[in-house]
Amino acid sequence: MEDKKNIVIKLKYPGSGKPADPGVSASKVTTEWNIKRILLTLLGLIFFIAALLFLFKPNTQNTDLQHQAASPENSIKTPVKSEIEINKNTKGNNKVTRALLTFKIQNNEPVGEIVLPLKLSKNGPTSVYYFVELASMKGRTVYHEWLLDGAVITGKKVNISSDNWRTSSRQLFAYSLKTNWTVRLVDETGRILNEIPINVIYE
Repeated sequence: MEDKKNIVIKLKYPGSGKPADPGVSASKVTTEWNIKRILLTLLGLIFFIAALLFLFKPNTQNTDLQHQAASPENSIKTPVKSEIEINKNTKGNNKVTRALLTFKIQNNEPVGEIVLPLKLSKNGPTSVYYFVELASMKGRTVYHEWLLDGAVITGKKVNISSDNWRTSSRQLFAYSLKTNWTVRLVDETGRILNEIPINVIYE
């Protein structure tokens, strides 16, 4: 009867603090990022959030008409109201009791009146005021408009709060070859209530 022989395989592991044998390679952990999958996931998330925002966005559309009041330095567009509404509010009463040009306004009153043609100096700018007094137009809106060669250069919106109302606007005149000016008062319908043609002579 033959004796059975056991085969024994011995492996050497480097102990702590001992360098590994040059022939034995140390195992390494390698992490790989799948960039395509990450980008697709991010794009899907962004699309999902955008879809949610679009679906649940409140309707903030403002359908009210806003009338933009222009400063004296800017041109204006006169809004239009229906003639029925104006007549209902004022019963057809509108009246310009005074309208004139002056070089000075004091205590809401004109100081003197300019006799046309308007003679101005070439050397420096001059302020000219358009003064208007209105009666029985409470609750109405009017517009002062200064025009040069038929085009509106500056304008002023005036809301009338009393039956007797005085208002004025100012235009700065500087030397120019264009001298054909007009100043006028316009109501909400675009109807001209008063108009003064101005021929400017620079001396």
